[in-house]
Amino acid sequence: MTPDGASLEALGEQAKLFNIAMKHTGGDMEKARLMVAGQYDDVTAIKGKFALPASGTYGIFLIFLNIATRRLVSVNSLVLPDSGFTDRARIFDSWKLFNADFRSAVRSSGESSAGSFEFSNHLADSLEGYDIFEVVDSWDLDAASDIITEIVEKHYRGETPQCQIEMEKTSSLALELEGVQIEGADDVRRGTPSGADDRLTEIERQVQYVVPGKVIVSPVRGKYINDVRPGENIRVLLTAKDAISVKVAKLLNAYTEEGEIQPIKGRVKEKLSQG
Repeated sequence: MTPDGASLEALGEQAKLFNIAMKHTGGDMEKARLMVAGQYDDVTAIKGKFALPASGTYGIFLIFLNIATRRLVSVNSLVLPDSGFTDRARIFDSWKLFNADFRSAVRSSGESSAGSFEFSNHLADSLEGYDIFEVVDSWDLDAASDIITEIVEKHYRGETPQCQIEMEKTSSLALELEGVQIEGADDVRRGTPSGADDRLTEIERQVQYVVPGKVIVSPVRGKYINDVRPGENIRVLLTAKDAISVKVAKLLNAYTEEGEIQPIKGRVKEKLSQG
């Protein structure tokens, strides 16, 4: 592969990540840029396990909460009649490793995991009822542990469970790349989408890269933004310094040795009013 080909491939991968992040940030370009750079975490993972020795019930669970939108993203649990796997489960591992071990245990558990589905549903319903988002957002591990312990105890109506949890920050982008099913991923934009929102989404699907920028117009020369029409060629300035914007500028010979992005030519596809 030629150097230019490698650059285009890397640029394409960055663009793919940026577009995924845009979906999860409701179209906020700055948050999407930071998410791709690993500097914006909107999700907290709660890794945990519990034991009810008297009744022979042992379980592990993995919860993902979107703290930015106050949404329950995903809840999964595995309930078993013996302590073998829960004893080995390491909640202080990264959530990705914990998730991989969890999936492996689910595949090998067979019919012995009866009751896991019912407990997952109970856990999901209860978490929203307890409004756990506030304590997780404030990183109150003890309060979060107390809430989950109470939820487990109410479900099994018996002895007080031995419960242990750990929390870890991550992002919706990381979840999607790991194949975690994200409930309501297409409903991140709050409120009822307008026609302009739908049209913008449709346009973004047709392009390879989405980068922030601004139109350069000159009232002195008789050209106002309201006078710009679809199909016209205009000058555009990319306003971000993220990897995608810089690579686009370099490919168009619009990046100076001093690290400045120069205006580039573009054609107006469509004008949309957003607010």
